[in-house]
Amino acid sequence: MSKVRASRAMTPAFKKEREAARKFIRHKRSKGDKFWYRYVRSKVQMSRLDGLLIGPETEGHHLIAGIEIKWRRFNLHTLMTQHNGEMLMPADKLLAGQAFAYAFGVPTLLLYLLDDCLIAQTVVAGNGDKQNVTREIYELSNKTIEGGTVQ
Repeated sequence: MSKVRASRAMTPAFKKEREAARKFIRHKRSKGDKFWYRYVRSKVQMSRLDGLLIGPETEGHHLIAGIEIKWRRFNLHTLMTQHNGEMLMPADKLLAGQAFAYAFGVPTLLLYLLDDCLIAQTVVAGNGDKQNVTREIYELSNKTIEGGTVQ
């Protein structure tokens, strides 16, 4: 594991991302989903997605979805009132999700972890088409957990 990846593994943001993935998997299992998902951090830097959901070992570890996780320090009420229900996702992550979905034929999910709930939404269909994206705005921000800017 590189020094950068090792240091990121200890950050509160990384722990929250892992918590969101685990909550999503527990929810899917509680609803009787036949798959036993496993969340795997993306090891390929160019993928730009946070991780992958893969199927059970008995079925050959097939890909189920690409995952992008966002952690916000507010609750659902704040999301719906102050943020008009809009969940933000960087443009490069959306493009990466489209490329991933097109290449592998699986959807890309956005897991949005709030203080009081977890929202899971398909943002890219398995054919690479955007879904549930109502508005796109391109602006530069320096608010990343790893430093630098993001569009």
